[in-house]
Amino acid sequence: MKGFIYNAEGLSLPIEFAPGVPFKFECSEEDCGKRVVIEGVVVEVDSDEFTRVLERTVETSPDFKKILEITARRYVFRGKVNGKEVELPVESFEDFAKRFLDEVLVLKG
Repeated sequence: MKGFIYNAEGLSLPIEFAPGVPFKFECSEEDCGKRVVIEGVVVEVDSDEFTRVLERTVETSPDFKKILEITARRYVFRGKVNGKEVELPVESFEDFAKRFLDEVLVLKG
């Protein structure tokens, strides 16, 4: 499964993950503007837990308030980003695409 991890060192990064399976992701300074190492696991959570993580993320990084619009509140990353323990919201590409189409694309009949 592919998705975005939000606020990993201030970035929204595309990752590939399997829920519950530990992984390591590295992004070079050349590709990300700074070196980012993500180690941990993406887990499926209930909507309340996702909302808690989402709100805490936006509270610490107001630039991410746009992600409050996430409707499929299912995944949270738990682990380390550049050695710092974090919990961050994750949105699958499928859920992101659906949200994009629902919110941005207006079809006229």
